[in-house]
Amino acid sequence: MKYISLLNMLLLTVSVYTKVYAQEVTLRGAVVDERNAPLDLATVNLLRAKDSTVLKTAFPDASGNYVFVNVTPGEYRVSAVLVGYADAVSQVVKITAAAGTQDLGVLLLKSTNTVLAEVAVTAPQRPLVERKPDMLVVNVENSTLAAGNTAMDILERSPGVTVDKDDNISLMGKQGVTVMIDGKQTYLSAEQLANFLRNTDGNTIKSIELITNPSSKYDASGTAGMINIVLKKNRMAGTNGTFTLGTGYGVGHKANTSLNLNHKAGRFNVFGTYSYLNNRGGNEFDIFRSVVQDNGNTDFQQFANFNRWNRSHNYRAGVDYSTSDRNVIGVLLSGYISGNNNDNSSNTLIGRTLVAPDSTLSTASIFEGSYTSFAVNLNNQFTIDSNGRKLVADVDVSRFSNHNRANYNNTFYLPSGAMKDDPLLSRSDMPTIVDIRVAKVDYTHPLGKKNKIETGLKYSNVSSDNDMRFENQASGNWQNDAGRTNHFLYEEQVAAAYVNYSMQLGKWGAQAGLRGEYTLSDGNSITMANRVKRDYIDFFPSLFINYNISDDHQTGLSYSKRINRPNYGNLNPFEYFLDQYTFERGNPYLRPEYTHAFEASYTLKQKYHLSAGYNRTNDVIAESMNQEPVTKRTWVTHDNLAMQEVWFANLNLPIKIAKYWNTTTNLNAFYMGFKGPLNGDYLEQGQFAWQLRSNHTFNILSTLTAEASVNYQSSLIYSVYHIGAQWSADAGLNKSFYNKKANLKLSVSDIFDTRIQDVRTRYNNMNAVINQKNETRVVRLTFTYSFGNLKNGARRETQSEEKSRINMP
Repeated sequence: MKYISLLNMLLLTVSVYTKVYAQEVTLRGAVVDERNAPLDLATVNLLRAKDSTVLKTAFPDASGNYVFVNVTPGEYRVSAVLVGYADAVSQVVKITAAAGTQDLGVLLLKSTNTVLAEVAVTAPQRPLVERKPDMLVVNVENSTLAAGNTAMDILERSPGVTVDKDDNISLMGKQGVTVMIDGKQTYLSAEQLANFLRNTDGNTIKSIELITNPSSKYDASGTAGMINIVLKKNRMAGTNGTFTLGTGYGVGHKANTSLNLNHKAGRFNVFGTYSYLNNRGGNEFDIFRSVVQDNGNTDFQQFANFNRWNRSHNYRAGVDYSTSDRNVIGVLLSGYISGNNNDNSSNTLIGRTLVAPDSTLSTASIFEGSYTSFAVNLNNQFTIDSNGRKLVADVDVSRFSNHNRANYNNTFYLPSGAMKDDPLLSRSDMPTIVDIRVAKVDYTHPLGKKNKIETGLKYSNVSSDNDMRFENQASGNWQNDAGRTNHFLYEEQVAAAYVNYSMQLGKWGAQAGLRGEYTLSDGNSITMANRVKRDYIDFFPSLFINYNISDDHQTGLSYSKRINRPNYGNLNPFEYFLDQYTFERGNPYLRPEYTHAFEASYTLKQKYHLSAGYNRTNDVIAESMNQEPVTKRTWVTHDNLAMQEVWFANLNLPIKIAKYWNTTTNLNAFYMGFKGPLNGDYLEQGQFAWQLRSNHTFNILSTLTAEASVNYQSSLIYSVYHIGAQWSADAGLNKSFYNKKANLKLSVSDIFDTRIQDVRTRYNNMNAVINQKNETRVVRLTFTYSFGNLKNGARRETQSEEKSRINMP
């Protein structure tokens, strides 16, 4: 049946295509200068005669000839523009259905007799933080604060975004964020996503889009909303590119380089990006915990140092081909090859009193990881007619392959310094493969000028194979540790369909949508003979209402229902080993969480934005800490809590203090509360918290700018944890030269080295304090050079939508 349906859709598309094109004609012409020389760099526009609306754009070939195909009957003009020449506009041309092919003759452009050096086109400087009706946009392109940083570094500095000690990303105080790249869901778990973002060069990023309440057109996953990372794209005609070289130092040395190339000629556009990162860094933390027993307590104080070395090669290459003025087909290849080495050491004091401990556990561990990914995207965008009807199709196939190896040396020492027992030597080997296959089609159908229907279908299939092997050395031989060895397979299929209707009636605007998703999941722990299969169907409505009081005052209301499915790593029941007393364990019985999100917004003078709302999440997936009094082991896992409530308000204020000084301040205030049974007790706690980010840009000279930002997050409660307040300050300088083709950027993040994570829990039988200091103070120097043809020229592009839930280091 599914093949019959696909065949019917194909026949319908061909029928529509044939019907539309049967009554359309082709227009030809040429553009020359006063010496009759062809002007192949000109931009030619087809205009509607009555109002000069641009309907089509063409680019002449080497002989100056241009073509407009599939033009419907009507009255038109043709215009041509080129730097150094006066604009030219033709007389009105009347096209009839019987014309077939019509020659418009020669369009003459006259020189303005102005001697011009090579002109580099620079776009107007956008504010670092920009508020749009449905999202908050961080324009990191050309920002000194982004130069040389990774995608994770940039995310951590975005308004309302926080990253905790375990690399979990929160938006406006809420976890459960879906991360997309160019509108594509990544389908990575938290751990894998963190690895991907840490190995993505920030110089390849154009902007970060923060979407707190997406419409039904987007995937329903992500109860806290969506973060879309938009990569840079070159829009210039001819051949051009950008080269970047950077260095930096924090705990260790860092280096990065990237090359972006683009060639556009005729109907073809070929583009590619390569980047390399080589970062040495580290972090340190200490953990105190107390295990209470009937005959007293045992305290543990652990001090650990992590030294890491990351290397990665990232690539991205593709081609767009315009088969006609209305159809663009594209192929995109992307991936990365990276390696991580961690050299970790920790010392744990153990005893009834830490002043005079009974023993000390010394653990040395060496981690080696290799990570590769490869993805292929095929996309086609077909504009059915000039009224805006459009059909977009995407197919994505990708594979993530990770291999982690670790060696552990655990040695107990007596207070005298002598070894208590022989060292316990252990090792682990964990290969993981994740395959992702996605197909989708979206159709847009305008109903007049102010109404529109959007609908689409999507199917995704994700499979994960995680084979964890753990061994201990005994009598010189390696023996399998059955309690820590596990082979886990997971497969998830989601079939989705949506419809969106939007309308504008005077000052009122509305959009209503409904998305349906049918999910099949199968989690199979082969080693533990534990298999959990689920299938369920959900419907996700969304509603947006806007009212324009005047040009200076706009208001809006919105509602959406969303889902957050457990990531694959959290479902895997085996233990991630830190030392013999501390580990992380998955929970195969985790259920999806569902969120109802309400939001109201107000915009003043199209600049200042205030939003407030309420989110209620049922079966919230929350992290918890557990311990066994007998074995004195402590582990972290995830469980479903009955409910999470979040009340929030967000204020975005862009202010021009002086001609040379622009600021953008974002304030997010929220209350987060948790309720429900957890670990044999009942959890009910919450706290008011707030986050502030203030960005400042100073135009010192025409070629010299400075940036500074201050960030603050108050203390907050998440699940069983109390997280302490933290703040930081960043600054940077940008010097441009060589007609602004070259830039030299100097930046310092966390100038005062104040970003310290203080996490505490006192719940049930748990009493623990965790202090973690990551590498946050880093000095970076980055050089960027743009070369090639930098004259303006439009490039038609297509963006497919979707690839977020993998969990790799």
